Amino acid sequence: MLRSVPRFVWLLVVVLAVLKLALQLHLNPGLEWNYDERRNGRIADNYLAGRGYVSLDPVRQVLRPDSFHASFPVFVYIGWQRAGLPKHYFTLLVFALSIAAYCLGILYVQRTLGYFGVAPPAAWGGAFLWAVYPSVVYYIGAYMWYENLALPLLILVVYKLLRQLGGRPLRWPDTALIAGCVVVSCLLRGYLLAVYGLLFGVWLVLSMFGSGASGRNAWRAAGLTLLLLLAAHGPILLKNHRLFGAWTLSNQAGFELLQGHNPVTQGRFMFDWDERTGPFDQFVRAHIPGLDSLSQYQESKARAGLATRWVQQHPGAEVRLWLRKTLLFFAPENFIADAPRTSYHPVTAAVHLAFLLSLLLLVVRYRGLRLRRADVLLLTPLVAVWLLSLVFFVGFRWRYFAEPALLLYPFIVWQRLRQKQGSSRLSLAETNM
Repeated sequence: MLRSVPRFVWLLVVVLAVLKLALQLHLNPGLEWNYDERRNGRIADNYLAGRGYVSLDPVRQVLRPDSFHASFPVFVYIGWQRAGLPKHYFTLLVFALSIAAYCLGILYVQRTLGYFGVAPPAAWGGAFLWAVYPSVVYYIGAYMWYENLALPLLILVVYKLLRQLGGRPLRWPDTALIAGCVVVSCLLRGYLLAVYGLLFGVWLVLSMFGSGASGRNAWRAAGLTLLLLLAAHGPILLKNHRLFGAWTLSNQAGFELLQGHNPVTQGRFMFDWDERTGPFDQFVRAHIPGLDSLSQYQESKARAGLATRWVQQHPGAEVRLWLRKTLLFFAPENFIADAPRTSYHPVTAAVHLAFLLSLLLLVVRYRGLRLRRADVLLLTPLVAVWLLSLVFFVGFRWRYFAEPALLLYPFIVWQRLRQKQGSSRLSLAETNM
């Protein structure tokens, strides 16, 4: 793989990696953690101080058991501090790993386009377009978000599954690599369990239409991945059962479900969701008596129940929310950590328009275009993230995992149209002869 990469590509990759690292350090000279990880870091501090897995609730001003965000980073931070390592060293480690993952992503975007028949110049062009895409190079990619580690791993996994679907058997090293990538990604970002769950489900169904050996090969890889996922999440389940008496990975789902289904939501993350004087918090308190006396798990369950009741009582409003969320999902906005929204970005807008045009050409079967098995697999992460947006709300950090498909598919459709045009010209020339 690496020997086939042109030398000028290596030069561009090195230049982009250096520029990305420089931007990360420039935007975060103090090597601070993002707000999610600061909360997890405080839980680790409290645990090491003998208080348990607790954090200070800013509203109630009391320490209480906390399993809101992913638990795996808390375990890592506990081990890191026990080793006597400074926290800012960990930021540097994350930056270094994100740069390595970034370079990996560039290579596997090109390989994915090549698998679909896109010629090398265009395939490398698509890879470098991904490398300088607004969310990749700045809005998410320039900060300490674990999405920067998980997204390139998803690109790699999708490529490996595509190759298996195309007839290349998965050998044990690739099987172990896929399983490892999935486990690490899901430990860092729990919602990726839904993305990978749908991806592997679609892959297994598509593999059933291949040879018997292909199907067995797929089930072996899926089985190993599932076993490793269960083993890796076992300590998290056990810890949360001890804290809350429930076998749960996180308490966040109920909070986010209510954010996506209530009378004041606009379909996006609500930065004022916990403001006492805000209309959303007033709505919650009016429908959940004794809110402040509930544990985090109980509050999550109560919020999920309120969201379910609201959907049942307002089906028309729910349908309108689906439409609003879909439009927002394809809006050319980007994630920003400290503001409700960003202005539309022209590059994001161009990519989204190109993708929607590609879908339109596919739907009308322009020049015989049709959806292929490989297309279904490539687009599955996008569909999974869109469904997550309907179930919860549009979050531009998890739309990050749909963006490779948004960017790659227009290249693939364009290549197929070029091939059809070339075939038509050849047929016409043969007829004239």
